[in-house]
Amino acid sequence: MGHQINFFLNEDDQKDFDNLLRTFDDICFLSYFNKSNIPTIIDDTIIRDKLKEGSRVYLVRKQDLKNIKFRFIEKFNYWLIDDSPSPVLHFDRCVSYNSDLRSGRLYFEPKYVENLQWIEKSVDFIKWSDSVIAKARRFFKKYKFRYPSSSYGYTAYLGQNAMKLIEENKAEIELTGGRLIIK
Repeated sequence: MGHQINFFLNEDDQKDFDNLLRTFDDICFLSYFNKSNIPTIIDDTIIRDKLKEGSRVYLVRKQDLKNIKFRFIEKFNYWLIDDSPSPVLHFDRCVSYNSDLRSGRLYFEPKYVENLQWIEKSVDFIKWSDSVIAKARRFFKKYKFRYPSSSYGYTAYLGQNAMKLIEENKAEIELTGGRLIIK
């Protein structure tokens, strides 16, 4: 079972969250698309061109760069990180399309299957990834809500500016929870 947090960051929240991630001295940001089987280190996690970059980047400790595995995608002539065996934390960034904002997520698997055997990732990687997720939880504002058609309560994690959109009644979370619909 993976460890994760789902959240909403609007464009104005991206820099603050990027700065939070930079508080981890040993962190590197890796591109989703790579031109070779060597990790492409990027400067930050800010979305500039969602079509060229894709929505995912990877977070990795500098000492783990040597342990990154790749898969070659011949049809498109690029390399992707083989994230199952690699010590990487997925960062699916919040991308906006028209009048909605897709949820983002930090996520990792502490173990994976190879040759029908469970393989545990390093304890240090798991502790580091859990600490990134825990710090992210403290960064976000909690928004507790209930859908009119449900008797259950829900909690969403939002960046400060995404929260303002809800508080000012300029946005609402769709029923599946995966999109923030901007009115």
